Amino acid sequence: MNRLRRSILLFAPAAAASLSPAVALAQSYPARPIKVLTGVAAGSSPDGVLRQVAQALGTSMGQAVIVENRPGANGILALEGLKSSMADGHTIAMVAFSQMSVNPSLISPMPHDPLQDFAHIGIFWRGPQLLSASAASPVSSLGELLAMAKARPGQLRYGSAGNGSPGHLFMEQLKLAAGAAVEHIPYKGTAAIVAGVSGEIDLLMDGVSPQIPHIRSGKLKPLAVSGTQRLGVLPDVPTFEELGVAGIGTVWLGFVAPRGTPAAVVARLNQELRRAVESPEFRGASEGLGRLVTPGTPEGMTATIREEIPLWRTIVQRAQIRPE
Repeated sequence: MNRLRRSILLFAPAAAASLSPAVALAQSYPARPIKVLTGVAAGSSPDGVLRQVAQALGTSMGQAVIVENRPGANGILALEGLKSSMADGHTIAMVAFSQMSVNPSLISPMPHDPLQDFAHIGIFWRGPQLLSASAASPVSSLGELLAMAKARPGQLRYGSAGNGSPGHLFMEQLKLAAGAAVEHIPYKGTAAIVAGVSGEIDLLMDGVSPQIPHIRSGKLKPLAVSGTQRLGVLPDVPTFEELGVAGIGTVWLGFVAPRGTPAAVVARLNQELRRAVESPEFRGASEGLGRLVTPGTPEGMTATIREEIPLWRTIVQRAQIRPE
């Protein structure tokens, strides 16, 4: 046996033995169905989005992807279930901005650390918030709203889906940024939309899709949309930034895995989820509902959460927001 061949034979078993469990796992992943935990209720709008993504993800990864709804406690139940799962990529969770960036200011004590206890996979889509006025409201623009709110503080009323809901959070952010005094009326779920359409309240801050039919029927007057760009579905509605109020962002949805999940598995999940949401069918359906497909990196998700936690802490504390 020549010297070169003998060296190769001696090296091969050593190299195989040196493969770490993480590398070996990544090479065989996924080995069984993938479970996706979520803190939203079955049949809700985010749940519908997740099930579309899960179907596409299962096709591309060659394994079934099972959605498991664990609603309750501001999404904490789902994340506690994830935290105790094996860090092998076969259990992940869809999370909202509220679970990762807002809960640390709303929930005390927090049973987990959004930055330290999970492997971030990425933020994949964002939902601008739309500020609208009832058709019966005396205001028809953001400028008129802010002028009236400053001249007659507390006279205008806005509704949200409840204390700590996205509409509540973003409207309080607007109030603090613009120095406007508007009274908050919390409702349960979609009851705020009904109140806005009926004229029971003057203003509504909510997602775009549930408001579109009422805007088209003339029962709601759109004033401004959050985020950095106008929406294709409402091209004539300016952003808050265009109207001089900067920093009003969007809600977002992303995915996380248990802490310690191998980086190669996280990268594979990011790649496959990116492929799922960037399909023409999914992107078209999302944009038609006023949502933005924005697949990002694990590092980008970590940076977003780190930036947003102190931002929302300031808003929660100044507005004295308490969860229901």
